[in-house]
Amino acid sequence: MHSHTPSDIYNLSVQIVEAQGTSKFNISWVLNEDASIKFLNATRLCVSTSGQSTCMRCDYTEKFQSQTMPNREKWHFFYVGFHVEENTFYTIYASNLPSANLGEDPPTKHISLISPDCKDDQLKYDSNCKEKGSLWDPNITVCNMDSEVEVNFTANRYSPMYRVILCGDDEEDDDFECTSHLIKLPAEENDSRVSVRIPVSNENKKIFEQLIPYFPKCGNDCRRRSKHLLLCTKKPGVINLVVVFAGIFTALSLMVVILAVVYFKKRNAAIRRRLGFHPGEHYTPAKILVIYSQEVCIQHTVLPFAEFLHECCHCDVIIDVWQKLRIAEIGLVQWLATQKEIADKVIFLRPGDPSPECDLACKKIVENYSENSECMFTLAFNLFCSDWKNQSSLFKYMVVSFKQTHSTKKLPSALKIFPHYFLMKDIDSFCRDICLSQSSVYRHAVVQLIMRILHMHPSMPA
Repeated sequence: MHSHTPSDIYNLSVQIVEAQGTSKFNISWVLNEDASIKFLNATRLCVSTSGQSTCMRCDYTEKFQSQTMPNREKWHFFYVGFHVEENTFYTIYASNLPSANLGEDPPTKHISLISPDCKDDQLKYDSNCKEKGSLWDPNITVCNMDSEVEVNFTANRYSPMYRVILCGDDEEDDDFECTSHLIKLPAEENDSRVSVRIPVSNENKKIFEQLIPYFPKCGNDCRRRSKHLLLCTKKPGVINLVVVFAGIFTALSLMVVILAVVYFKKRNAAIRRRLGFHPGEHYTPAKILVIYSQEVCIQHTVLPFAEFLHECCHCDVIIDVWQKLRIAEIGLVQWLATQKEIADKVIFLRPGDPSPECDLACKKIVENYSENSECMFTLAFNLFCSDWKNQSSLFKYMVVSFKQTHSTKKLPSALKIFPHYFLMKDIDSFCRDICLSQSSVYRHAVVQLIMRILHMHPSMPA
């Protein structure tokens, strides 16, 4: 008899969890929010199955000082324990201690449930279930042949022995007679892929029916597996023409692809060698220094030619009208000397016959630049000529004309030792010698340049 007893449990819940390879109950309970909680000493949990009960007393380490937790929620606790077996009926009870006196309300909170079988996710990882094959995936494949049946499956470490069941084909065998074939595996072959061939006769045709494992926890009552993948139905010794033709077609297709790849690689390598490109090299735009005299029209010859080299040929073009500020800072002589050192090519534009149309349109521009351009041409000629004694540097210089007739003012004889290109007649060799592709894009760009220049100089022959 107790002078004061706590009230009953407020709420009870149960879950099945896996803990260290064993399935157990996770029992949670919530205490009532009332003054009787100060008399609560412990909670008793009991699990009953098949007429037998197992109980656990959960003592509280100290007296409750408040009816709720600091966050104002009801007090709640849980306990993980009591091993769970598959397909078993359980009743879980929970009651507070000290228990109610005679004549008082007895505890009423309990939960009844039936545990799932080993195929359920809640129990399949339990050690007992694993020893019954809960995680086993045999992945069975079958190949039916005239004289034998080939069965392949993945073994499991817990089962050292298997039985393959073959039964008569229902279309050919009226009595459905079945035969069994026992397979014993050494320990080292567990968890490995197993292949077995079972002889069959033509008169008594058999097909795969079942694979029976022998796990230690289920013995002769283990779950049988019949799901399989039929890979083939073939006759040994008879050539399958479809397979042969498919193999020949595949081999020929592969050979054609290989030959095509080799051909295009060789062709591509030859084209790259012809154009001066080499595998692994990083393409750097060529730097082109353009030198011209006062007789060359800046507006309609020099600038279009420079824009063509820059935009269509992807060259870094150097002309004085684009670097007037730099020339003013260091002087024309120093500027020419610097540009000669960094330039990959130096192009002398050969002057043409005066054009009335060009003179009229560019009169002011020619007057502004004539003195400077003449000075630049003369300075460049005198400054660069010392370089021409070196045979290895001669490839750096070239002369370009937009007409084939001689101008009234003769080209300096020293420049005659360099390659002379007449555009557009020599367009191919010109593009090649400045390391450019002779594609239709460049051809078209040069043609457009020539047409612009010829439009201003209609007397020039194409």
